[in-house]
Amino acid sequence: MKKFLNKIFSPQFIAILLILLQLVILILFFAFIDTSLWIIQLGFDIIAIPTAFHIFNSKMNSSYKIAWMFFIIISPVFGTAFYILFANKKFTKREVRKIAPINKMMKEAMNAPEADGAIGKLDKNLDGDCLNIATYIKHFSNCNIYQDTATTYFSWGEDAFPVILKKLKEAKHYIFLEYFIIAQGKMWDSILEILKEKARSGVDVRVIYDDFGCLKTLPAHYDRYLEKEGIKCLIFNKIKPFLDIRMNNRDHRKILVIDGFTGFTGGINIADEYINEKVRFGKWKDNCIMLEGDAVFSLTSLFLSTWLLRKNDKEEIDFRKYYPYQHVNKNKNNNTKGFVQPYGSLPYTYENAGYNVYLNLILKAKKYIYIATPYLILNSTIQEAICLAAKNGVKVKMLTPGVPDKKNVFEVTRSFYKPLVEAGVEIYEYQPGFVHSKMFLVDDIMGTVGTVNLDYRSLFLHMENGTFLYKTNCLKDIKNDFEETFLVSKKQTLDIINKTNIFKRFYRILLKVFSPLL
Repeated sequence: MKKFLNKIFSPQFIAILLILLQLVILILFFAFIDTSLWIIQLGFDIIAIPTAFHIFNSKMNSSYKIAWMFFIIISPVFGTAFYILFANKKFTKREVRKIAPINKMMKEAMNAPEADGAIGKLDKNLDGDCLNIATYIKHFSNCNIYQDTATTYFSWGEDAFPVILKKLKEAKHYIFLEYFIIAQGKMWDSILEILKEKARSGVDVRVIYDDFGCLKTLPAHYDRYLEKEGIKCLIFNKIKPFLDIRMNNRDHRKILVIDGFTGFTGGINIADEYINEKVRFGKWKDNCIMLEGDAVFSLTSLFLSTWLLRKNDKEEIDFRKYYPYQHVNKNKNNNTKGFVQPYGSLPYTYENAGYNVYLNLILKAKKYIYIATPYLILNSTIQEAICLAAKNGVKVKMLTPGVPDKKNVFEVTRSFYKPLVEAGVEIYEYQPGFVHSKMFLVDDIMGTVGTVNLDYRSLFLHMENGTFLYKTNCLKDIKNDFEETFLVSKKQTLDIINKTNIFKRFYRILLKVFSPLL
């Protein structure tokens, strides 16, 4: 049943179906009803024109506007209905009432004297570029920037996995997991055994997983099984057997918090392909970053915010009870150089934190930018920013997959190559398999690692998270990872791009028009 629903609720399938239905209706009109064409056209205009004006004056991204307006031109009636159902992403009044006190609790906890690391205390140690980005994240993601946080970068999921197991076994107070995908197999089964044991010993264990992300990977009502094992569970945005505006908004975050002092995030979900235990699309290239220290409180707060926003019961949680020092001794080590600032973004507002962090990093680059993304679906603003950086003499190198996981999205990704390469951007396709890492590195001093793909869904529709890094020790490891991966990747030249046959070029153009809706 879930597989059937997955196919039915595919955006591409629904869009094609609606267009075909409208064509059928038009044929029936002309074949059996003595009605003038202008009357039919007038009816379509009455529906489509106000919708187009509304889209034009909305705050949504310009490329997103173009895709919707093009869709409505092709299919006025059903395009408008589809827009009404799926395009509006603002909070409902009920959600505003629910999230307001949650945001207030998070802000109060972040601004309390105990929350060491507020920007006001650190601005003397930050240069202008970093301070600008940190200030933006503080104001629009409610997350502080911190010192005294160790960072360890793992360039492969299989390198991070044994460390994750070790840290989970050391948990004494609480474990929080929030993942888009959890799949039964070696990785999850190993983690689950530890979670069960910890829950039995009185550790507060909580799991959030996205229903769509786990549609094919977990049995129905898996939350009930976890609850029986003493693990509190929340399924994010359950799939419903009818059209729902929120079905387009998914929880794409990857967060693991242990006792508030140790946190993991990055590209890896909890499934065997992410640790190359299972081969799906060649050798899977992914990453993970471990934080140890004060900055983990931001990951804790992001998790608790999601839990309170989506949980139906009226559980009350005091964020300040989860400060790191409440549960562990803050042992300093030699890896706490620099500043660390985890952040999150929500799909229900027009303030897209993940997008703006990326844009900030591009605009502030002076020597080079390295970018890794599994999907490259750019809007005009970020494309122009990348091209302008390259034209200004900044070395821009991008890493994309050589083996796709989604063929249509891969063709859209390649449709963006030509204008970027013409501007001087170097694009490399990872030959051994699929790249799932999402990270930026700028001038050896700034970067971000997280869950945000360079596509419309991640940037504008999903709940995401990342970690802004400034002068941390792990930046050199990130750079080494990039440079080693470039060596096993194929550079995309204009000669290669121009050899694409005309039919594939036309196909890419069609896909590109609707790419914001994919």
